[in-house]
Amino acid sequence: MGSTVGRRCRIAAHMHSTIMSSEGAMLPRTFAGGGTEGRGTLLLREEVTVAWHKGSAAIRAHVRIVAALIRREMKAHFGASRIGYLWALIEPALHLALYLVFFTLIFKRHTPIGTSIALFMLSGIVPYFLYSKLATYVSASIGSNRNLLTLPPVKPLDVVVARVVLEAATYMFVGGLMFFGLYLSGVPEAIPHDLLRVMEACALAIALGLGIGMINIVIVSYFHNWMTIFGMASFPLWVFSGIWYLPEQIPEPYRDYMLYNPILHVVLMFRTGFYWNYNAAFLDTSYVVTVSLLLIATGLAFMQVARRKVLEPV
Repeated sequence: MGSTVGRRCRIAAHMHSTIMSSEGAMLPRTFAGGGTEGRGTLLLREEVTVAWHKGSAAIRAHVRIVAALIRREMKAHFGASRIGYLWALIEPALHLALYLVFFTLIFKRHTPIGTSIALFMLSGIVPYFLYSKLATYVSASIGSNRNLLTLPPVKPLDVVVARVVLEAATYMFVGGLMFFGLYLSGVPEAIPHDLLRVMEACALAIALGLGIGMINIVIVSYFHNWMTIFGMASFPLWVFSGIWYLPEQIPEPYRDYMLYNPILHVVLMFRTGFYWNYNAAFLDTSYVVTVSLLLIATGLAFMQVARRKVLEPV
């Protein structure tokens, strides 16, 4: 009897251990399935982290390259002496002085808004200069840095961005100094009442100059004398951009034709940041934003399609 009971106990113990071992074998498989899902999540996180680090490293490398190009452009554009930097301030100041002499002493004209003819002229010269100088400067970016573009890290877009940053920062700084000088000379309206509006106009002027500049890069690669033609074709913009007048002063239908000029809208937007009582009835912000985006998209597409031609030695 005792042996039978002992044998039954041993059998029960053996069955219990077998069941426990089988459950133990099953549980790892169950958790293995969950572990597979956990490992998949971990792998995905690792891939995202690696991609993030690669992207951030590429951005940092791009920033370093652009910063080095800006330093190089500063030396090439302004020279090693301070006279080059001073000329960046003198040139728009000379334009303003010539306009003031021409319109106040010869034509005896008065400002259509505000009390200062100098402020009115400057509020047209600065945004136009920001566009025109940037468009011209960007147009020559590839041709002036063709040797650098043989280096693998340097891309055409790096050179373009470097020139945009340098030229935009230079003329925005110069414009700020000139407005501050007018304020010190007794023109309180020279401090903008809507700085955000002024910055918006500057951003659109930069965008227009960037788009036109990139398109010119491609055209110059096919027609080397294009910039001479572009300079002559751009002269009407100087006349029809509202630098020394308001579109309200132009009779129809000529005014309707002039409103197709996006620079005119940029000048109007810039002036609304200084004259709180000026209601720019003909300002079409959506139009100039659309034109700016279309020009930039066209310039990028042209540079991508004609990349080999653009990089060809002249």
